[in-house]
Amino acid sequence: MRKLLAWWRRARQVRADQESLARLDAHTLRDIGIESWNAQLAERLEGQRQRRLLRLAALRVGVY
Repeated sequence: MRKLLAWWRRARQVRADQESLARLDAHTLRDIGIESWNAQLAERLEGQRQRRLLRLAALRVGVY
């Protein structure tokens, strides 16, 4: 039971971290070194980040 609880807590923390990063703007992400300074790559990453955020939101309401 402890392993299950620990797994559940880690999963929630990972999801919370992903949502926090998804809400940061591109300038902040570049400053902390997560996003590339390459404009084309940054656009592609922004699209992926937005899709991931929508998927997480859909999971919360049970649509996805």
